[in-house]
Amino acid sequence: NWSGTHTIVTDKFYQPETVEELQAIVEHCHATKQKVRPVGTCLSPNGIAMNTDAMVSMSSLNDIIRVDPEGQTITVQAGIKVSKVLQELQKYGLTLQNFSSIQDQQMGGWTQVAAHGTGAGLPTVEEMITRMKMMTATQGEVELSET
Repeated sequence: NWSGTHTIVTDKFYQPETVEELQAIVEHCHATKQKVRPVGTCLSPNGIAMNTDAMVSMSSLNDIIRVDPEGQTITVQAGIKVSKVLQELQKYGLTLQNFSSIQDQQMGGWTQVAAHGTGAGLPTVEEMITRMKMMTATQGEVELSET
């Protein structure tokens, strides 16, 4: 990992380039009872993403899908780095309400660990999410939203 406190050798390491490939990997791991963990840039000091069975990297799923300047929203894939999101938002005079000093995290992981910047009145990162898609083994892609 980033801090050098954990190392691992995994049996399988997947790096899908499409959502369809990700779905096939998740379904395969489920069917073969293989535990799989998503892994990003390994910045977490606790090694939570590390798994000896299988790991799936989202780094190739790193596209900006849409920027809505009027609605002040951005839609991205889970593997995109925070730094790339900030660069894209800057083109529209926008930024994230809160972000940490290390911007190498991938959005998928960054939004799941209560990441935060500084400021007692600022929300943690996941509070900025208005909708998200998750890949499940039995129902495929599922969208979660405020409505």
